[in-house]
Amino acid sequence: MKRGILVFLVCGLLIFSIFFAGAQEKGVEALPPEPAEEEIPAFGVEKEGKEALPAEAVEEKAPSAEVEVKPAEPSEAPAEELEVKEPREEAEESLTGRRVLPEEAIPEGMELVLKAYEVKRGDCLWDIAYQCYRNPFLWREIWKYNQYIKDPHWVFPGDDLIIPTYQSAEVSKEAPREPEVKLEELEPGTENERDIFIAPPDFKFDGCIAGVKEKKLMTAYGDTVFIDLGKSQQVEPKTRYSIYRQGEEVIHPTTGEVMGIMVEKIGVLEVTSDIEEGSSTAVIVDSRKPVEIGDSIKMQLKPKERKTEE
Repeated sequence: MKRGILVFLVCGLLIFSIFFAGAQEKGVEALPPEPAEEEIPAFGVEKEGKEALPAEAVEEKAPSAEVEVKPAEPSEAPAEELEVKEPREEAEESLTGRRVLPEEAIPEGMELVLKAYEVKRGDCLWDIAYQCYRNPFLWREIWKYNQYIKDPHWVFPGDDLIIPTYQSAEVSKEAPREPEVKLEELEPGTENERDIFIAPPDFKFDGCIAGVKEKKLMTAYGDTVFIDLGKSQQVEPKTRYSIYRQGEEVIHPTTGEVMGIMVEKIGVLEVTSDIEEGSSTAVIVDSRKPVEIGDSIKMQLKPKERKTEE
């Protein structure tokens, strides 16, 4: 009986394996052929009813990457590339520290007088024109003399402006002369009270900052400096000097001569008791900007001297 059961199981396994193999063969035959092999033929292989593309057609549709592109001849180059861009005159003026005045027709019987003004926080050309001319619409007159300002809507604290003003010229009938461009006349001592002014070329300073006691990134209020004035110049303790920094030269529009120099007051120093023959030690008691070696100094007038001059 056991043999009959084993024979029955073996026969069942054989029948099942045969049935499974037949079903697998039917499933493989039912799968469709892959389209990629039939739809994308290789170049140069002939198919039934169709010919392969000729070699010439292939070359026309796919140009070779080795084709050289001829450079443009000088005559074909754009005009912009042929022009050699030279630096602007304005850039040269700013590098050389020169400010050339514009040529302008001065009204008959008047003379042009130049003043200086330092822009403060909140200033604009409109407000400055009102302060100087009582007419804000004349802001263009100021901008015309300060062309280093690229955008007239933007001025910044510390900018040095030249303010053109007119005043009557006393011209005698016997010897008439043409109106001139001149600088504002400076009375002795008034420069110590001004933040900025245009000094004539013959304006003299008393000395300069010769050195600093401590090497710092910034020398300012409270720091000790050395000046090139001493006992030989009759310097006394507690004497105060204004510290100035020389800026751009103001050039006459017609003659090209130097009319003056923009001078800015940047601080005040006071001489200590340490006074040598040709030098002295001083302390900075007021500073608006960092003080540098080489800045000019000029002694401030004492109250008694001011009263006698007035």
